[in-house]
Amino acid sequence: MRNNGWMTFAAVLTITIALFLASLFWLLLKNIDANAVEVEDNVRVVAYLDYSVASGQRDEIRQQLEWIDGVAAVEFVSKEEGILDLQKRYHAEDLVETLGGVNPLPDLFSITARSTDDVAGIAAAAAEVKGVAEVKYGADTVEKLFALTDTLRKLGLAIMGLLAVAGVTLIAMATRLTIQTRKKEIMIMKWVGATNSFIRWPFFLEGLLLGLAGAAIALTLVLTLYSGAADYISASLPFVKVLTLAEIWRPAASFTLASGLTLGAVGSSIPLTRFLDV
Repeated sequence: MRNNGWMTFAAVLTITIALFLASLFWLLLKNIDANAVEVEDNVRVVAYLDYSVASGQRDEIRQQLEWIDGVAAVEFVSKEEGILDLQKRYHAEDLVETLGGVNPLPDLFSITARSTDDVAGIAAAAAEVKGVAEVKYGADTVEKLFALTDTLRKLGLAIMGLLAVAGVTLIAMATRLTIQTRKKEIMIMKWVGATNSFIRWPFFLEGLLLGLAGAAIALTLVLTLYSGAADYISASLPFVKVLTLAEIWRPAASFTLASGLTLGAVGSSIPLTRFLDV
């Protein structure tokens, strides 16, 4: 490794870049999956009431909604509570005054389902209840999150595949150069009785060390960057779920180091098979 310094450096650098990007994609996908699962677990059906519904009709509508199969709970939210919730969410002082003294929000019922599988059926049934003007639920949001995750996963796999090929190629070239520069030594070792495994193992270990070195550097950079980014996102976007460093560092380390060792093993095995005639 020392005799082929530039090739060693290039191999480690390529593996570092490949695993750095791969680990970033992996962490991004983990966080998107966590947000999608949380959204899916908290999907609620919102039944907006018609403006003409009188206060005396609400109990009857609530009862009909509670009778729908799969409903766990029904909560009434007045338009006054709705406008206050919007003020808190957007840090506004007085939305009613901003809107000219008129609260445009309708009263609504927030319906909690026993299972996410019941949501679509509850929404369809709630829309048929007299006095309900419109029904909405977060199915589209969940579908978009999973679609985004799937797209990013495919993109990440394509990029990781290209970078992995580059890393394996450079490790193979570094190992091949080492084999060529030590051909006389290898020949002498064979003459004095060295076994094939005794000759092959040092080259294989060289590949593992190159992969492990690149993985260690990539892991350090990724975790350092992730720690700062997670704190910033949590402070700036409190409604977005961000996995903490304590939750993520062990699986991230396992993924990155295992990938580095795999690249090193594959990269060193190719020249050992093709160019080391022992």
